[in-house]
Amino acid sequence: MSADRRNPKPAPEAPRRRKWRRRLLIAALVLLVVGIFVIRPFWQLSGQFDDLTFRQPSRLYARAPVISVGRSYPADLLIEDLRAEGYREHSSDSPLPAGRYRKGKRSLAIHVRRFPLPDGEQGGGVVEITYRGTRISRLRFDGETARSARLEPPLLASYYGSDFQERRPVELKNVSQDLVEAVVAAEDDNFFDHHGVSFTGVARALWVNMRGGQIRQGGSTLTQQLVKNLYLTHERTWDRKAQELILALLLEARYGKQEILEAYLNEIYLGSSGGVSLMGMGAASRAYFGKEASQLDLAEAATLAGIIRAPGVYSPLAHPERAKERRDWVLNRLRQLRRVPPERVEEALARPMSVAPEPLVRRRAPYFADAMAAEAQRRFGIEELADTGYILFSTLDMRGQKAAQEAVEWGLEAAEKGYQKGQKAKGPLQAALVSIDPETGGIRAYIGGRSYTKSQFDRAGKALRQAGSAFKPIVYAAAFEEKTASPTSFVEDTPLTVRQAGLRWSPKNDDGSFHGWVSVRHALEKSYNPATARIAMQVGMPKIVELAQEMGVRAKMDPFPSVALGAVDLTPVELATVYATLANGGVRPPVHGLVAALDRYGEPIEGTGLPEPERVVSAETTYLVTSMLQGVLERGTARGAASGIQGDLAGKTGTTNKRRDSWFGGYAPERATVVWVGYDDNSSTRLSGARAALPIWVRFMAKVAPRDGYSRFQQPPGVTTAVIDPTTGMLATEYCPVVLTESFRQGEVPSQLCNRHQSWYEQEIAEAIDARDAEEIDEAREEDAEGGEVRGGEEGKRHPFRRWLKKVFGSDKDKDKPEERRPPA
Repeated sequence: MSADRRNPKPAPEAPRRRKWRRRLLIAALVLLVVGIFVIRPFWQLSGQFDDLTFRQPSRLYARAPVISVGRSYPADLLIEDLRAEGYREHSSDSPLPAGRYRKGKRSLAIHVRRFPLPDGEQGGGVVEITYRGTRISRLRFDGETARSARLEPPLLASYYGSDFQERRPVELKNVSQDLVEAVVAAEDDNFFDHHGVSFTGVARALWVNMRGGQIRQGGSTLTQQLVKNLYLTHERTWDRKAQELILALLLEARYGKQEILEAYLNEIYLGSSGGVSLMGMGAASRAYFGKEASQLDLAEAATLAGIIRAPGVYSPLAHPERAKERRDWVLNRLRQLRRVPPERVEEALARPMSVAPEPLVRRRAPYFADAMAAEAQRRFGIEELADTGYILFSTLDMRGQKAAQEAVEWGLEAAEKGYQKGQKAKGPLQAALVSIDPETGGIRAYIGGRSYTKSQFDRAGKALRQAGSAFKPIVYAAAFEEKTASPTSFVEDTPLTVRQAGLRWSPKNDDGSFHGWVSVRHALEKSYNPATARIAMQVGMPKIVELAQEMGVRAKMDPFPSVALGAVDLTPVELATVYATLANGGVRPPVHGLVAALDRYGEPIEGTGLPEPERVVSAETTYLVTSMLQGVLERGTARGAASGIQGDLAGKTGTTNKRRDSWFGGYAPERATVVWVGYDDNSSTRLSGARAALPIWVRFMAKVAPRDGYSRFQQPPGVTTAVIDPTTGMLATEYCPVVLTESFRQGEVPSQLCNRHQSWYEQEIAEAIDARDAEEIDEAREEDAEGGEVRGGEEGKRHPFRRWLKKVFGSDKDKDKPEERRPPA
């Protein structure tokens, strides 16, 4: 066989086929590499679209105001509250738009915006109020008679990220059609026809840029603008433009036009307000017009669409003339494209440029907002609030918060112009105020310092300061619980030295004086230190420490005697919990600031439940302590300060060594409030609790008082009252110059009449009998000295009338019983 037959030559087409196969394989590999290393990252990036387009700051809301028939809520006061939330008066007779109100002679109509609540959205209707004087006599909601209506809760804080961007995402179905048409006409009239990129626009921009030697035009569609806002920087380079084109095509491949347009309306930059960037039409429509995006008319929609090109140039707030020119261009563009009937365009063109800006809220209660961020983490597991879209509902009362802020500012200014004038310190005088609903434990007002912008340290919840005499109600509560004392018991306010652990402690009164035997009530009302220390020693310090912790003090306390006089570091929130426990009849409420939390989708978050209210002091003891603390405001260290406030009030001043801390803690049945004043560096002051903290407390409590005044403290079963002579603690007679209606546990009411104050005739007889008794006793002693004896004792030798008087008014022995702690006759 020949060699040619054994090895036939390949056909001439085979090398060409192999070459093409290699080229195709290389091309496939190149495409695979491009897909893996170029397209795939962009594809993955575009998949984050859903997470990026509905970003918004988390928000913290105050309590939603409730109006009801019979309530006193003057129209002017209600309008003031409405305007603070961005509501505006509607002067025409046309139907009320949402966020507007109309005032009549005896009526007020409000179109309440939709608002979130823990149990779902509410509002969105017209509330009609009829007044009789300042009281609401009739209510209607959307034409139906109602007994009550809930208004929009005030927004307290928005938790922005580091870029401070305000967002209020809207769904496309809830956006005015005029706004959609205006945006498309102004920015991309072929939006619904292209696939993400307008190649004619790109070619035109490319020609301009090549002629200029740099990127001057972008030829961007709405999709490209969205891609730039979501994923890319705003630098003008060829690389970034190429990335923009790829991402725009991929975005259009993955999502529909409606989804892309909705995202665009939520992500476009539309200027700034108060240092916060406005992102999206939801935020801009409220910031510029005080409306929801669904309520914009054609002129307003064209204004917002016109801003997109250059927000700083066409801002209707900063440059109304330019904004009107741009608005009119958009309106004419709509007419040219035949997207809106010509007559509507003419009507919009005739309107002047008008705005109704709604102030953006960053932090209206900044210290409280920080405290609630910590509570949200602790109770609901929310680690980050910035730009995460959570909704927090709080217990704070907006009117009460305003009153607290005003009272603190006024009080500190008055102190610095008065007693503290010329006093030098490293920083300004500071204050904290905490007010709690005693029944629920909800925080109603919270001031953590003088100025949040200058110092973010929260003195209400984090500053550990000595409580001073504001701690004393705990001591007396412990004494009453242990039945060691009662309000009419007597105790010595005399020099005292206690030795413990090798240390000597000698408490003194603020003025250095001592007052001898005083009643327990008087000791607390006048805040006598040695007397209180003696009471504490009788009770036992471990029991006082235990009770303090049960009433709300979290600080670790060693059972040293000085703790009885407030030598313990605690926060205003802790002390407010103690006073709220007293106001709540001895039941410690669960102090908190949040009632619920929703996630970014509006779903409730299951959190850690609040502990149940716990009884830690008996109702009888609490009432006795409250009665004495009422005396502090009537006769004691805060005498007359709250005389202008109607209803029952109780409280206690507190001042620490060298007047470093000034306190006043007090309460009514509806509210417990604690105020602290001092310097951050613990410098001494010229202030006392009565001089600095008390005026702030009184001003605040007067401002937030119910219009009919605070209610009365209810006397519990097991407590009774009797009229006594406060100087003896015995039942008063008609001859006692000063009497007091005192509270007692049942079975502890004194049975003896006062023997210190008698009629002139009885006093003469008593003195004569005393003289005769003394003479008879002397004679008996002489006989005894001669060998005789005294028969029948002293009582046997008394005159019958004298024995009768002693039977009615008590014997000398009764006055010396140690458990009664009677002062010497």
